[in-house]
Amino acid sequence: MRGDLNDSGISREVQLRHVVMPLTWASLILGLHAIPGTELPQETLWDLLHVDKLVHLFMFAVLSCSVFVALGKKGVIRKYKWYAGLALLLYGIGLEFAQHVWFVGRESSWGDILADGVGVFAGRLAFRGVYGCWN
Repeated sequence: MRGDLNDSGISREVQLRHVVMPLTWASLILGLHAIPGTELPQETLWDLLHVDKLVHLFMFAVLSCSVFVALGKKGVIRKYKWYAGLALLLYGIGLEFAQHVWFVGRESSWGDILADGVGVFAGRLAFRGVYGCWN
């Protein structure tokens, strides 16, 4: 079938190499969210330019794209794309909630949640553009 990432006939079993990238990015994002607020620079030029939102967008775009690639390699992208997108969005919301509640000196932000959501969507679009899977 055209548009299937795995139309070569190779076994569609989940392979470790397909999940390493998404798990690495998810761990990196968690680690960056957990940095104590006292360890972050205070009021810099970057804050005025809202570069933080671009970082959120980029990190979630890479995470999203890697998750969709893993699903595509497994051959279940059509079945689970909406669940994956929702799970990634909930991950971003959960991290923002955790920043406010558990991580020292950090606050949650609706702007960060929005940037995470746009990043998930951008990752999906990047996946579709690169792999040509318009399903």
